[in-house]
Amino acid sequence: MKKPAIWGIALAALAIAGMVFTSQVEQSQPHTAVFDSHQPKSRVHSTSKDRLMAEDLAKTTTLFISSLSGQLEKWANTQGESLTDEFQQELNEHPYISGFSVLDKGGSPLLAAGTLSTIDTSLLIHQDNGMHYSNPYNKNGNTFMLMGKDKDDGQRIIGEIDLSFIQSYLAKTAAIADSSGTFFVNGSDPNVQFSSIDELPDELEAQTVPGLGWNIYVKSDDNVAIQSFHENQAVVKLPPQINGNEWAQKKGYELLADNHPFYIVKDSNKALQRLIEDLQQDETVLFAEPNYAFSNQVRTVEKKVEPNDEYFKPYQWNLKQIHADDGWNFANGTDTTIAIIDTGVDPNHPDLKGKLTEGYNAIDDSSDYKDTNGHGSHVAGIAAAVTNNIDGVAGVSWQSKIMPIKVLDENGEGSSYSVARGIYWAVDHGADVINMSLGDYYHSDLLYEAIQYADKHDVVIVSASGNDNSEEPMYPAVYPEVITVAAVDQDRNRSFFSNFGDHVDLAAPGENIPSTYKDNQYAVLSGTSMASPHVAGLAALLRSANPDLNNDQIGDIILGACDQLGDGDYNVYYGYGEMNVQASLNQNQPR
Repeated sequence: MKKPAIWGIALAALAIAGMVFTSQVEQSQPHTAVFDSHQPKSRVHSTSKDRLMAEDLAKTTTLFISSLSGQLEKWANTQGESLTDEFQQELNEHPYISGFSVLDKGGSPLLAAGTLSTIDTSLLIHQDNGMHYSNPYNKNGNTFMLMGKDKDDGQRIIGEIDLSFIQSYLAKTAAIADSSGTFFVNGSDPNVQFSSIDELPDELEAQTVPGLGWNIYVKSDDNVAIQSFHENQAVVKLPPQINGNEWAQKKGYELLADNHPFYIVKDSNKALQRLIEDLQQDETVLFAEPNYAFSNQVRTVEKKVEPNDEYFKPYQWNLKQIHADDGWNFANGTDTTIAIIDTGVDPNHPDLKGKLTEGYNAIDDSSDYKDTNGHGSHVAGIAAAVTNNIDGVAGVSWQSKIMPIKVLDENGEGSSYSVARGIYWAVDHGADVINMSLGDYYHSDLLYEAIQYADKHDVVIVSASGNDNSEEPMYPAVYPEVITVAAVDQDRNRSFFSNFGDHVDLAAPGENIPSTYKDNQYAVLSGTSMASPHVAGLAALLRSANPDLNNDQIGDIILGACDQLGDGDYNVYYGYGEMNVQASLNQNQPR
C-alpha cells in the first residue's frame, strides 16, 4: 500500500498527554525475544507540551460555552411565545444547559424553561462583544455560570450552564482561576493545586479563555520511562488442533483470554522474561511474546462545499487546510465503513450515533463499545462525524459509517492482544478502512499477523506516528502495510511532538483539533492521534468515489497528491507532504 515503487524511494498517535513507551524488542529467530532495559524518555519538552495542552483546554472551554452564547445572540432578536419551544429544544440537545429565561426591565421572568438556580443578573459583571458573563458560582454543590444578552426592547435573555463537564474534563491536569483570581477547578495532580494566584510557580503555563477572563494553568511531570508490557502475561499462538484451555491447565498457567489460536496466559510466580523463555522451550507453542501495552496517541471544483455544522466555520481550520471543502463535490463516503480501533465511541452522541455500525469490545469480548475515555469519540468525529446537520462538527467523510471497536480502557491503555483482536473483528465485519491512533515501541508477531490479515483482505490501514518527537519506530506505524501519519499545525509546520523517520508517509493537521467527545460533548485535542483520522476519512472518500480501487492504489493516490512540505519530494518529518483531499479525489486513476 505505501512505499510505492513508482517514486523509487523505500519509505519505511494518543492525545498529547498520553506518551507511550520507548523500549524495544528484537527478534533474532521465531522463538527468541531479547529484552532491552533501555527505556528513553520522550524528547518532547514539557514546557511546549504544557503550552499546547493549555491551548487545547482553553479552546475546549470556549467551544463548550459557544452553543449558549450563539443561541442568546439569535434569540435576542426573536419575539413572542415561540421562544419557549426553542428553549426546550436547546435544553434537550444540550443537557449541560440548566435553563433559560426572558426578564423584563425590572428583572422579573416573563418566559422560562428548564431549572435556573438563579436569575440574579447582578452576577453578570463581565462583558465581551455584547454578551454578559458571571464568574463561576456554587449552588447545592454544583458550579454554574450565568450568561445574558440584552434585547433592543430593554428585556434581557439569560441562560445558565452547569460547569460539571469542564470541571471533570480538566480535573486531572489543570487548574482554572476566574477573572478575580479565585480557583474553581484544582487538578488532582499536586502540580496544579492552588488556593491563590500567589502560589503559582513562575514556569507554569497558562492560557486565558477569551471573553471570560479565566486562566487555565497546566504543569505536567517530566516524561519518564513507563513499563511497556503487562507483567507476568504472555501471548501465545498454538496449533489449531490444540485446546488452549486444556493446554493451559496442564502447564499450570492461568488462561486470561481465548481467541483461538491466540491466548493470553499468566504465571504470577514467574518474571516476564522467564515466562517467555519457558514458553519458547515448549514445542507446542508456535510463538510467545509479551502482552505489550498500548496507549492512545490524548482543489478543480467550481465552488467549495460548505457544511452548515455549527463549529465548521469558526473552529475547523483543519478541514479547510486539507482542502476538504474543495473535495466534497467529488465524493461523500457513501457505502464505506471506517473502523475506529481505540477507546470506543460514545453511542449516544448526536454527531456520531447516526453513523455507527455494530461494534465490539476486544478487551472483554462483548458488544459494549461505550467510550469511557473520550479519545476514541474524538478520533471518530474527525474521520466521519454526522455532517451538514447544523449542529456540532463536520467529518472528513460525510456519509461513511463508523465501526466502533474498543481496545483501550478508560485510561487509554490496552494490549497488543486486544488491538490484534480488534483488527481481526473489523476485517471480518466489513471494514473498508481501519484507523489506529495508538501505538507502542515493540514489534509484536501477533499484531503484525493481524495487520497482514487486514492488508490481504484489501483494508486500508492508517496509524498515528506517535507523540514523542522521536525517530524510534512505533508499532503498528512502522509496518509497511500501514499508512503512517505525522502532525502539522495551522501554519503547516511540523508539530513539535510528532515522531519522525523514514517510516512516515505523510502529514495531516494535529494541533488544536475540535471534535466530538464522550458524554455528548465536544473537545479540542492535539496529537498525531488527531492527524491519523483525517487520512482515514480521505481513504474512505476515495473508496466511495471508485470502489474498484484496491488498498494499495488508494495509498498511492493519497501520497501522490500530497502538498509538498520541507525539503525534497520526501523527507522524514512530513513524508510526501500534507494530505490534500481535493487533489486526491481529482485523480480518477492511481498513479
